Amino acid sequence: MIGTSANLTLTQLLSFFLPRILFAVICGGLIGLERELKNKPAGIKTNILICIGASLYTSVSVLMSTTLSESGYWGDPARIAAQIVSGIGFLGGGTIIQSRGTILGLTTAATIWVVAAIGICIGIGRFDIGVIASVSVVLVLVLSNFFEDRVLGRSLSFACEIVVDDPKGQMRFAINQAFAQNNLTLDDFDISPRGEFSVLTCKYSGHRGDHKKFILELWGIPGVREVRQI
Repeated sequence: MIGTSANLTLTQLLSFFLPRILFAVICGGLIGLERELKNKPAGIKTNILICIGASLYTSVSVLMSTTLSESGYWGDPARIAAQIVSGIGFLGGGTIIQSRGTILGLTTAATIWVVAAIGICIGIGRFDIGVIASVSVVLVLVLSNFFEDRVLGRSLSFACEIVVDDPKGQMRFAINQAFAQNNLTLDDFDISPRGEFSVLTCKYSGHRGDHKKFILELWGIPGVREVRQI
């Protein structure tokens, strides 16, 4: 542990903060990469910034608590860090979407919450816990997909938005055919206008492999302008 924050030199401050920033980038980036590869809203940049922010808040909290220690006054290093827990809830809440009775984004919100906790561990200097926790989170996210795919099979649910140029309504028949050909069950279907195009919001269930084939097949249908998984 370095001296009181009031007497620290620039070199001491750099040696204190730089390792924490470096590990926050590594841990946040590791989790963010997994989210980015799955095309989730909170990707590499978001998770790195959350991890760095939580680490810096915690580190500054620790330093501030020792500012007047030579005079016999000790601060509470947990006061600033404790606000991270409640503050990150607003950011996580922004990733949760309620759409026609279906809740989306809970996993992303939970990931953000855990990344903030990892940042706190790094902020107090426990780099080992931060790395172990980051690897554990990635393993959970990856292995849970394998479990869902192999064990749960066709009980998986998916949702996507399809932007189409369909003035005569013929695209709906082609999309229904794509569902049938890929052994997917359509659970809900909604159409809304977007300028000169129509947006088809589809919720369906099936096997992950069939879902991927369905998405690729959509791009081959004339009139499909955009496909976005939600």
